[in-house]
Amino acid sequence: MSIDYVIPFVDCSDGKWLQEYKKYVSDTRDWSNNATRFRDWDTLRYQLRSIERYMPWIRNIFIVMSVSETQVPEWLNTQHERVHIVWDWEIVPQEYLPVFNSNVIDLYIPRIEGLSEHYLYACDDYIVMRELNPEDFFTENGIRLKVGRYRFKEWTYSRTIINSNHLICPEYITKAEGYYLMPYCDHAIVPHLKPGNLKMMEKYHEEIKVSLSRFRDSKNLTWLIYPLSLMKDGLLQNGNIKTRFCALRDENSIWNLNFKDCDVIVLNDEYQDNFFTGKPLLINRLEELLPDKSVFEK
Repeated sequence: MSIDYVIPFVDCSDGKWLQEYKKYVSDTRDWSNNATRFRDWDTLRYQLRSIERYMPWIRNIFIVMSVSETQVPEWLNTQHERVHIVWDWEIVPQEYLPVFNSNVIDLYIPRIEGLSEHYLYACDDYIVMRELNPEDFFTENGIRLKVGRYRFKEWTYSRTIINSNHLICPEYITKAEGYYLMPYCDHAIVPHLKPGNLKMMEKYHEEIKVSLSRFRDSKNLTWLIYPLSLMKDGLLQNGNIKTRFCALRDENSIWNLNFKDCDVIVLNDEYQDNFFTGKPLLINRLEELLPDKSVFEK
């Protein structure tokens, strides 16, 4: 079984990217377009180190970027045979470019040329903490993923999850005391089956099309439609990978990061202190964890 790994990446400190962003962003800053959506903490470097160390069976790594080649990190070894840069214009409909909405990019990942039938998808702030195997993610004809029932208040982020559940499995949605209860996969490395996802893209072409937007919007669908369809067809088994979600809110949250007793750690940007102080602090913590350069670095 050949398995690829797909990672979206953005760096808002890149001048060319920022110039395009300013052309389209509104004067009103909110959750959908603020800086925390696009800051680069240099976690991609350590994610790749963790993949090499703990998931050596990964065939190819596809890194999805937008706008300009100046987005490519200087340290990244793009000449390595297993590293492939994918530009959003190769997969996303032209009328939505440039796109600053990961929901849109996520939906079109199955269009990546050369992507294997089995692939994993994770944001660039996911660090693997121990040895993982293909059997942790895939069964003979399906996937393993921990999908539970979550309570959601209604706001932009949860609305996209609600939309995805409504499209695929509305019968699983209930509402109580102002909260939605429905299947949801919390932050995790998500296994995908490309042939089934392409069929879903074709089946729900119109629904996907009307959900698209340049920035995140409450009308969006998400990648969740793909594992939900497998769940509905009985092709999803409950996984047991332990993911720890860590919100980077201040220097203390970085000092207190606990890297033990989990399979994957997610370092989510919710930083309120000086980012230019917090970033080197996080890098120091990650260097202690994964000090050896990977083959994906120059």
